[in-house]
Amino acid sequence: MAYVLALLASGRSKGFTASILQAAVKGAQRVEGVDVEWVHLHKFKFGPCTSCFQCIRNDPHECVLKDAMGGNGKLMEKIKCANGWILADPVHYWGPSAQCHLFVERCYPFLWSGELEGMPFASISCASNQGMQRLANAELCKWSFCKGFRYIGGLPVHTTYFERALLEAENLGCKLAEAAKIDAGERSKFPDQERYVDYLNKPWSVLEPYLDNMSNGTMAYDSSLIAEGFTNFKRKEALEQLKKAREYFQSALELYNNGRVETACTQLARASAFWTHATWKEFLEADVIKTNVPGAYRPVDDKS
Repeated sequence: MAYVLALLASGRSKGFTASILQAAVKGAQRVEGVDVEWVHLHKFKFGPCTSCFQCIRNDPHECVLKDAMGGNGKLMEKIKCANGWILADPVHYWGPSAQCHLFVERCYPFLWSGELEGMPFASISCASNQGMQRLANAELCKWSFCKGFRYIGGLPVHTTYFERALLEAENLGCKLAEAAKIDAGERSKFPDQERYVDYLNKPWSVLEPYLDNMSNGTMAYDSSLIAEGFTNFKRKEALEQLKKAREYFQSALELYNNGRVETACTQLARASAFWTHATWKEFLEADVIKTNVPGAYRPVDDKS
């Protein structure tokens, strides 16, 4: 039996957002062999991440805080068992709500355990007034990418077309449930190179933002963070990782400029992994986190 969480981030349990999520649940329940649980996030007590880094340092990479999202918390236990999420969120300030952001933030330990990598995920962003539901939904897609989820689909909704959205939500719920059934059989890993390419046509794609980030907005190597690293990095192992990051980053820029975006994604994924290990070795391992990079987090791939 596949287990799907229908996560409501709105404070209003019977509002527009809840109604759209209920339609998605209806669609998911049409799929045989799928159990759907409604979870109203506001009914659980949990606070923000405190940056204690215990979930990084200690196996099995669980949160030590004593609340609903701690290692043995009631909400955390549901998350660990899930084969898929449908997360429905009201649009606040042209983006995701604070409750939604808080929930996603507290799933931080899964970056280090890799336990949720490849899990199916669908999002709903419901807005009224001036909207910006598409912007909010793109942000949820970005968080899905960062967690390593398989983004099944998103539904940016404005109350203007609420009735039409009910049917769309039902279809989205059905699609998510079908993916959850596959996940229940065996969860397939979602390595960086595959994920970078897969998200190219999603509401948020990593390619341009990451190239922009690494190049300090110039889309050129000479002014990039990597180039700066060769001036400021001191640790030998970090510099070795940096050399690899430079090789793949330069390749990614060239491929991107030539319109070869899929291949650029694979090279950027490699550059990103080596950059992660270089910066971890230089800044975090001895002085901040005080541990090696967990094995599930951004493993390097140096294959041609």
